Amino acid sequence: MTQAAASATIFSLAGDPPRALVHDGDGHAEFDSAHLHDGGDRHACALHKLSAVGATLRVAEALREDSPMRLELANGQSMDGRLAWHSAGEAGFVFDQPIDVVGALARNLANLPAERRRVPRVETQQAVSLRHKGNVELARSRNISQGGAGIETRLELAIGDPVQLVFDGLRPLDGTVRWTGPRLAGVAFHEELGWQVLMPWLRQMQQNGSAGTHADAPHGEGLMPDKHAIRIDAPARVREGVRWWNARIRALTAHLVELETRAPVAAKSQLWVSLPHVGGGPASVLEVRGGRILCEFRLPLRPTDLGIITSQRRPN
Repeated sequence: MTQAAASATIFSLAGDPPRALVHDGDGHAEFDSAHLHDGGDRHACALHKLSAVGATLRVAEALREDSPMRLELANGQSMDGRLAWHSAGEAGFVFDQPIDVVGALARNLANLPAERRRVPRVETQQAVSLRHKGNVELARSRNISQGGAGIETRLELAIGDPVQLVFDGLRPLDGTVRWTGPRLAGVAFHEELGWQVLMPWLRQMQQNGSAGTHADAPHGEGLMPDKHAIRIDAPARVREGVRWWNARIRALTAHLVELETRAPVAAKSQLWVSLPHVGGGPASVLEVRGGRILCEFRLPLRPTDLGIITSQRRPN
């Protein structure tokens, strides 16, 4: 059996143990094929979900639990492990040793002709800036593919709404809301991400570890020297070169802004800082410490801009 051109297999960077899943494919995709080796027996199966610690499989026959087996993927990669559970045509296979999920995905792509290479849905929880009708929220991603993303958000979205998403380290992505649920939404990108862009980004995210939004991070000690600085919690974005990064404003004056961000910048770096509702401008990084950066605006903020940013914003 060969791999389908459009794969419904889910690759996860979260490292969760295998669990029972509901097939929610698009009707035109198929799971990647695989085989389980149990001694001298070889059992065909399908790969529903793959994480660093295990896989959820579709199986057509009853298999023994807790016995040593080997899972062989269609790309030739194999992993030793055991069946942790088996129920209703699905099975959870736990690896003896963690695997490189992005590496497995890269091997899949390498086995396909260039015109058929597509990155399937990848589960990853990352900070994502969501812009919708003038509102900006630092939300959380659930998954991403070349064509879109699933997100968790508190904003009220409707099917057909235009939005913009910014993931750390990627360019801004314009899209349209395709489905909604309680604090959930699916966004289709207007312009697909190429696998040449998405794969290195996924590798970097895997190396950094799956992380939540900046709002979940500890605040730590501030860098702002001005005791009269406004202490707030508001979303922002920074750009260095062509890469954008999400941030949260922690303190603000007309001349300085303290940001919490995962942007890998150094002191004296030149950034473009985008602030909510008032646009952006150039700034110099004065200090970097513990996930926070202190920047000086090249042009001071106007009093009206300060008022717009700080109005109805949650203080630290």
